[in-house]
Amino acid sequence: MPNVLSPRVRAMIINFDPTQPDALTVSEFCKTQKISRSIFYRLRRRAARESAAALHPESRAPKSPARKYGPAVINELVKIRQQLKKDGWDYGPKTIHYEATINHQEFPGGTVPSVATIARLLAGVGHVDRNPRKRPKSSYVPFARSTVMALWQLDAFEYRTNKNQLLTVYQLIDDASRYDVGSSAFQRHENSQDAYTVLAEAIKAYGAPQEVLSDNSKAFNQLRSGVIGSVEIFLASKGTMPITGLPGRPTTQGKNERSHQTLQRFLEANKPQDLAEARKLIQRYREHYNQRRPHQSLNQATPQAAWDLLEHTPAVEPLPLAVLEAKAAEYLSKRRLAQNVSLVSDVVVSKHGEIMQSTHDVSDVLPGLAANQMAVEVTRENRKAYFQGFHISLPTTFAGRQFVRTITEDEFLLSDPVHGDVVMSFPLPMVALKVSGKLVSSYSIKGIQVSLATRQWEKKAEQYRAAIQANEELMPEVFEH
Repeated sequence: MPNVLSPRVRAMIINFDPTQPDALTVSEFCKTQKISRSIFYRLRRRAARESAAALHPESRAPKSPARKYGPAVINELVKIRQQLKKDGWDYGPKTIHYEATINHQEFPGGTVPSVATIARLLAGVGHVDRNPRKRPKSSYVPFARSTVMALWQLDAFEYRTNKNQLLTVYQLIDDASRYDVGSSAFQRHENSQDAYTVLAEAIKAYGAPQEVLSDNSKAFNQLRSGVIGSVEIFLASKGTMPITGLPGRPTTQGKNERSHQTLQRFLEANKPQDLAEARKLIQRYREHYNQRRPHQSLNQATPQAAWDLLEHTPAVEPLPLAVLEAKAAEYLSKRRLAQNVSLVSDVVVSKHGEIMQSTHDVSDVLPGLAANQMAVEVTRENRKAYFQGFHISLPTTFAGRQFVRTITEDEFLLSDPVHGDVVMSFPLPMVALKVSGKLVSSYSIKGIQVSLATRQWEKKAEQYRAAIQANEELMPEVFEH
């Protein structure tokens, strides 16, 4: 309510009686006093509750005034931050709030400030690390298993001790809970024997997961090379399927890549002298990381809490070796698409559909092409593949990459020129439901398979698969070539 109402006007509103014979209506009265009906009735209701107090404006002071924190609170926050930084842990406002909350009885005043207030108080005394603005985490599309033991992620990095001794640190984490099931250090370079040891100890302690995801290092997984290694055989004997991310796509193992930063920061802060000391520190790290450190992806819960609360779905029975043999054979057959062929031309298609000569030489990547193959480069301005005069749209993930286009009697293929992995294929003759002139939407093609699809592309493809299936016996709006 505005403060312009004088006590005299307030008294007139309170004492107004519209039931008198010659009295004005409420609307007429409000018009003469230049007030709204809502103000009139609000003041009348207040007068019924507070009597004469309604003659004066209500206090505008906040009902919950901002709490002011003294030097003791700020000093305690700075102390917690410095200790976390010294120990090699995250020392941002969220971690400081978590640590202060655990020991809130000892915190000055007994009330821990909010995360935002902690950030403001520390910024006020200059205890902040300025970071460049990053892409919002909400814009990412994360993937994570919903149950513990459904997937483990394995990766390794090299670390040099304070005595210049080079170590290889292996990290093994559970995908759903982020629980560290087996980090350890070894003195040799990355190899299958040490990876085997890490996995064997973790499986002995926690059981076997359904899958283990790693990169394409020969120490972890050789299936994409058409070879079955000792690590893969061991995992299959425990009922675990070894899987890898696509070559050149390290974000698939993003959880492990991010956990490397946390462990590396911890080791740098504590500076181990040799292998034995590094192993002791890693064991201490695992205990703190699993049981004490809050994880943002778990809504500030600890990995131990997530491990205990989520459902466990471990491996059930050993996998036959034939499963690995079939997988290795499948990868090997895909690799042959880009091998032992002769290069005809480096083809680049402009955004106007014109064939242009590439500005760089790719003959080192593609030693050659067969008669039914062509090297194509997909740009951000022109994300299309060409087939018999038609322009096939491609997902955004294909932009800025080069592929080998292969056309057989019954199949259209796009494959990676280095690893030979097929990234897109569909049967011939081509049948599609969405055609605009010469432009064909790839997600509407019958039987199409894409390994680098975006979430939006997959959603549209699923809709068209359902439409194709529903109208398979009818005459759909398709074309064939």
